[in-house]
Amino acid sequence: MKEAVKKIIRQEKGHGIDLVLILLGVGGLIMAPLLGLMSTGLLAGQVSEKKTAELYAADAGVEYGIWHLQQGGSANDTLELTVNGKAVTVEIEELPHDCYELATYEIISTATSQDGSSTTVLAHVTNITLYMDELFLDANVGTVYLPNNVYVEGDVTLSAQVHIVGDLKAGGNVILNQGSLIGGIVCVGGDLTMNNNATIQASVYVAGDLRLNNLAIIESDLNVGGTVTITGGGLIDGGIHAGGYVTLDGKDAMVYGNICSNGNVSVAGQNALVDGDVSAGGTITGEEKITGTICPGGACGVCEVEYCPLNAGNPEILVWVII
Repeated sequence: MKEAVKKIIRQEKGHGIDLVLILLGVGGLIMAPLLGLMSTGLLAGQVSEKKTAELYAADAGVEYGIWHLQQGGSANDTLELTVNGKAVTVEIEELPHDCYELATYEIISTATSQDGSSTTVLAHVTNITLYMDELFLDANVGTVYLPNNVYVEGDVTLSAQVHIVGDLKAGGNVILNQGSLIGGIVCVGGDLTMNNNATIQASVYVAGDLRLNNLAIIESDLNVGGTVTITGGGLIDGGIHAGGYVTLDGKDAMVYGNICSNGNVSVAGQNALVDGDVSAGGTITGEEKITGTICPGGACGVCEVEYCPLNAGNPEILVWVII
């Protein structure tokens, strides 16, 4: 048996080298393509990393364009900046739209690497909000058209033909004159005064007092923490919720809606009219000029005044594509 085993082993000697030679041959055949594949994969990874960095830089350019518009920058400006070593060029254009619509802006941002490679992002953005410390436009500026929302830290005085398409939010007092038109919601941290055919087409929220004069119009509901005074043909085409008294003491002063006040309500002006119900925490005078039911002395409960619903007003991105 031992002799048989030894004989088998002797017969297997030398066969190992055959296997090694086969492996070396196969390895030689596949090594070059494998190295080429590895090199291609490495280059592809570098290209992918570069294109990703360009994409991030181009997207940052779009964000910068939005910020530029929010700070009151022109839609026709061309912006240049550097992001992560990429040269970024941002072009902005205001697209055609109706006068009562918020503007939509086309922002094209191109990020270019040092070797000339580039990536371009196109975005269409609307609901832009302009941020200002204060806003004062006198009669000398003529007609001003703002197809955006406007947020102001302090006071607002508009004495020109001003059309704000979106919402207006102000931390201080607001005075609207000369046919100024606000198409969106208006929130006022102080007092609101409207004169000379000024118009607000959406809901109004005033922390202080409101005064309508000279054919000024509010075309929606009104919430006022203080008093409401309507004179000179002022018109509110909606309901009133007021923390203080409500007075219609001018000729042709009108309210087409219900009035809820925690103070007195007086409808004393010539041809003044309230076409709705009146609830007051105090007295109600001029009952013959009120078409609806009358509820004085707080019999109908406390009038709740709603607060401003506006927040920061984030831009809305309608389109975002790589071109």
